[in-house]
Amino acid sequence: MDIHSDRLLTRLDELARIGALDGGGVQRLAFSDEDLAGRNWVQAHLERLGLDIRIDAVGNLFGVWQPRVPRNEPGVMVGSHTDTVGRAGHLDGALGVVGALEVLESLMESGWRPARPLILASFVNEEGVRYMPDMMGSLYHVGDLRIDHIREAQDRDGISIGQEWERLHYTGMDTLLDVKPDTFVELHIEQGPVLESLPADIGIVTGVQGLSWYEVTVTGASNHAGTTPMHLRQDAGVVAGRLAHLIRDLPNEIGDLRLTIGSMDWHPNLVNVIPDRVRFTIDVRHPEEGRLVHAERCIESFLAAEDNVSWRSLARVAPCTFSPKVVEAVAGAVEAIGLTGHRMISGAGHDAQILSRRLHSGMIFIPSRDGISHHPDEYSTNEQIRNGVRTLLHAVKHLAS
Repeated sequence: MDIHSDRLLTRLDELARIGALDGGGVQRLAFSDEDLAGRNWVQAHLERLGLDIRIDAVGNLFGVWQPRVPRNEPGVMVGSHTDTVGRAGHLDGALGVVGALEVLESLMESGWRPARPLILASFVNEEGVRYMPDMMGSLYHVGDLRIDHIREAQDRDGISIGQEWERLHYTGMDTLLDVKPDTFVELHIEQGPVLESLPADIGIVTGVQGLSWYEVTVTGASNHAGTTPMHLRQDAGVVAGRLAHLIRDLPNEIGDLRLTIGSMDWHPNLVNVIPDRVRFTIDVRHPEEGRLVHAERCIESFLAAEDNVSWRSLARVAPCTFSPKVVEAVAGAVEAIGLTGHRMISGAGHDAQILSRRLHSGMIFIPSRDGISHHPDEYSTNEQIRNGVRTLLHAVKHLAS
C-alpha cells in the first residue's frame, strides 16, 4: 500500500493557486474570500470521495469515513489548516490537509477498511494573522474558546468575524458527537533547520513548547526635537528601548528560552518629533512550563518598574507533551518505511498542541530548506513531501486498525 505522489503534488499546486500573489507566495487570510475558496476546494474533494461532510459553528471542516465500524468506537482525526499568513509559502498547513486527503484516498482505493472512524479535519484561523487568537478553530473544538468571543473579534479595519461569517455564509451547525475522535495526527513542515542539519528524513514530534505573547504600550509626551532639552523630555522611545534591552537579555539567564520583540510601532513616527507613544510586542517561548512562568514574571517586573507603561496578554499557550501512543505510532511508521527519524520538540505552535488537551495527539515533521517558513521561499523537496505523507499513512493505518 502506498500513496500516489503525482496526485499529491498536483493537488498541492492546485491549492497554492487559490490566493496566489503576483511575484510569488500565497495569501488566504482567515475568513476571507480566498480562505473560503480554499476550504471549498478541500470540501469538493471530500464529497467526491463520498465522505460525510461536517462544518461546525465556527467553520471548521470535517470529512468523516465510517465504514461499518463498531458503534461508539472513537475516531482518529488527521489534518491541519489551509489559512495562511500575509505572504506565505505553499506548504504550511496545506501539506497537512492535502496529505491527509491523499492518505484517506489511498486507503480507500486499497480496499483496506478501518476499525475506527477516520476524520479529515481542516481547522479555521490557525495562523491568527487577521484575527486573534491563533489556533482559533482548534481552541473552539476543544471547548476553550467561546463562540461569542470569536464572533466579536475584529481585524485592523474593524471588520468582525461575525460579519464575515454572514457575508460568506461560512459556518454550519454540525458536530462530531457520533464519532467522538480521541486521536489526532498532524503532518507539517518543520519550519526550522534541525532536520536538515542532522540530516534526518522525519521529525517524530514529542511535544510543543509553550508561548506567551504580550503587547506593551509606553506613553510619553510629544515635543519638538530641536527645542526640548534632553532633561525635560518624556521620551517614550527611550523607555521602550531600555525595556527592549532588558527583556531581550533574558535568554542569557534562562536556558532554552526563545524571545522575540517582533513589532514596534512609534507615534507620531516623525524624524523631528519626540515620540509620545511606543507600542511593541513580546513573543516568549519555552518547552517547560516552570521556566516559561519565570520568564513571564521577569518581563512583568521590568514593565512594572517603569512609569507610564501598560501591557496586556495577546495569547498564552502552555507547553504540551504528545501522547506516547501517537509518538510511537509515528516512530513505528518511520521504521517500517526504512526512513531515519529524530525525536524533537516543536518550536512553533500548531493545532495538535491545542487538541492534545482533549485528544491523544502527535505530529510528523519533514525538513524545511534553510528553516524558512511563512515566506514564498518555503520549500521541501518532492521526496521529503512524499516521505512525510507515507509516514502519515502508516501511522494512521496503525492507529485506526
